[in-house]
Amino acid sequence: MATNSEAFAKGEAVKLASGRWTKATNGAAIAGFAMQNLAAGTNQFLDVHLAREGDWFEAPYTGTPDVAFIVGCEVADVAADGLSVLASDVTGGMFSVLEINTNKATCKVKVKKRVFS
Repeated sequence: MATNSEAFAKGEAVKLASGRWTKATNGAAIAGFAMQNLAAGTNQFLDVHLAREGDWFEAPYTGTPDVAFIVGCEVADVAADGLSVLASDVTGGMFSVLEINTNKATCKVKVKKRVFS
């Protein structure tokens, strides 16, 4: 179930808190990605794709890329919008960067630090 009074966008990074899906914040480990748009409400079910070891995800990146935002970076972070990788923050994030497309400002990442609580 989704956290009450919280809206979700398809593709948004999510985590579990108190047994409910909630938006993943910058610096937090994530558990998966929302698979639907969901308006804020009460006691709603959210379809989530779990982040599993070995899965690759393609995402846009935002921010001015840090010099360490390169293929092989193992600590890229999720942006505040939950829908992109924050290329300017490569300290303590949960994504390993496997590929970067500078023409489209996208990257392929693997979720490295995930949490289910």
